[in-house]
Amino acid sequence: MKKLFTLAFTIFLAQGIYAQGITAKSYIEQTQVGIKLGTAIGYIFPCNVEIGGFHQEPAKFIDNQELPYRFYEKKFTGMYLNLPLKHYDFIGFDLNIRTGVTNGQNFAITPTLQGYVNPIPAVKLGLGLGTRMFQPTLQASISIKISKFQ
Repeated sequence: MKKLFTLAFTIFLAQGIYAQGITAKSYIEQTQVGIKLGTAIGYIFPCNVEIGGFHQEPAKFIDNQELPYRFYEKKFTGMYLNLPLKHYDFIGFDLNIRTGVTNGQNFAITPTLQGYVNPIPAVKLGLGLGTRMFQPTLQASISIKISKFQ
């Protein structure tokens, strides 16, 4: 968790120096094992490429029984890269690649194809389809741009 805060501090410092864009995102993801909740903080470059850090845990509002799976992800922390595929006026499609450590011991890479709408310029509502452990996942998110490009 300290690494995520260090990354967030570095991003905010870069924001002050270069005056680019910072985003904060909250998302919910349905996997084969259950529902996961996550938060992310990212930095948007002028070419619309976004880099940031994230932390994800199982949802606490469901009954967390021990699952019969040999391995399943409880915590997932790392960094992400969001690459723009196609952008229109208020609709866009991105490729999101998250990479990090699950349960403090295993390395994971999770790609997601995301589509989103911008109802207002600073807010994005997204829906994504990805893969985790060779199983499909569904992700819904809301992202808020904290600052605008100059």
